[in-house]
Amino acid sequence: MADQIRLGIVGTGRMAARMMQALASAPDYSVQAVASRNTARATEFASAFGIPRGLGSMAELAGQADVDAIYVCSRPGAHVGDALTAIEAGKPVLVEKPLTTNLDDARKLAEAARDKSCLLVENLWCLALPAYRRLSERLKSQSYGKPVQLQFAFGYPVTPATHASLFDPEDGGALLDRGVYGVSLALHLLGPIDATRACAQRDPAGIDLTSDLSLLHRSGATSQITVALNAHTSNTATVSCTHGVLQLGAPVVGSETLMSLKMNLETGDSTSDALQGHPPGLRARLKANPLLRRVKRLRDAAAGQFLPYGADQYAPMLDHFRDLVRAGRSESGLVPLELSLAVQSVLDEARRQIRGGRLCA
Repeated sequence: MADQIRLGIVGTGRMAARMMQALASAPDYSVQAVASRNTARATEFASAFGIPRGLGSMAELAGQADVDAIYVCSRPGAHVGDALTAIEAGKPVLVEKPLTTNLDDARKLAEAARDKSCLLVENLWCLALPAYRRLSERLKSQSYGKPVQLQFAFGYPVTPATHASLFDPEDGGALLDRGVYGVSLALHLLGPIDATRACAQRDPAGIDLTSDLSLLHRSGATSQITVALNAHTSNTATVSCTHGVLQLGAPVVGSETLMSLKMNLETGDSTSDALQGHPPGLRARLKANPLLRRVKRLRDAAAGQFLPYGADQYAPMLDHFRDLVRAGRSESGLVPLELSLAVQSVLDEARRQIRGGRLCA
């Protein structure tokens, strides 16, 4: 393999253009070719981004000798076919989320990748962010006690004019595009899910504009996930634990801030990381003085750790995928195939309930 990972891209839409922006600051990659079912579109995209070749099919892309790995960012319904073609050619493949639009297709991809010992990674890129990794580390340390509940909200209003694919009856909707972030985080932090309950607000075409999920984990913990195409949510993720609380600050998808409060069970006080280790006298004065209480609240709000992701929010996942390819790995430890299958299983059940007419009050 060359010093750089020579990448092929299938897809010429909004996500392809966004990834080209990320790759511009990723010196370990060079994009050799882009493919589309429309050759003219592929040629136009290649010209716009300085890519050597625009090709008219995924099969042609997979057959390029100077392509080491493939990034699939075609429409979600096409992911399974495009990724299978890459796997059959023995090319490591990074597939944009959602991995597929149903569990059967996700299983088909996982089985093919395992049979070929070919690397297949769903681009659940948030899990690679430093803030997400630190959150996971703190939960594993048990210094905040046992996690009890996750509250995840991700939403901002978009329109068909600017985000047409999200309103596609075949593979659009808030749940597939945005719910995947919350479900993957819930599984990653709190473990397997035994029960799913979902409801949605839908448009006349049946697209879920807002979806609410309630998840019961095998551990007894619960997750509440809200995603929206038609509303601006808090865009945060909060993990409530028996001894404290941890929160990913806004914007939750791409967060660089982790805030925390820890409860002292002996005194009943909760303190931010900024106040850990301060003498009890200070806490008593804070409680007695309104001005000091205000200062504490402001200090708590600003006490979150800033954990930067570098030049681009996709950079940590691109680095992770690069390392896997170079090491000849057949599976990611951060985004294992079992995680992607579990996410798709939850999404399948949630979409089944929503299609059955379960509407949010």
